[in-house]
Amino acid sequence: MGLFDKILGKNEEPEVPDLEELMGTEGDVVSPPADFYVKRVDLRNEGDGEMALKELGSKNIIILNVIPLSKQPNRLKGIISKLKAHTGRINGDIALLSNEMILLTPANVKIVKSKPKAKPGATIIE
Repeated sequence: MGLFDKILGKNEEPEVPDLEELMGTEGDVVSPPADFYVKRVDLRNEGDGEMALKELGSKNIIILNVIPLSKQPNRLKGIISKLKAHTGRINGDIALLSNEMILLTPANVKIVKSKPKAKPGATIIE
């Protein structure tokens, strides 16, 4: 990018690679079958929450997409509370990956959670 491009405002955005193309699309075919799976579940209703609990019982790791219920916060809170309680009872774990995704693990699988880094000059009270 030259000086005139900067002055005239011609900003070239860096090219982002197509991650789906890089990863390849093999579908859901697993050969040979695995002992455990990582599965994505779209949370649309209580039934999807029950399906996630069933998958945890089968020792699968769940990536829960909460976007479908994001317009119903009270309902979403209720389902998440139920999932949290269940993972605690079975000695599993639950963690927020992003505002749209939650990670659920089965019994005896723990998620390493890092504490947020303190801002310079901030006082940390423990």
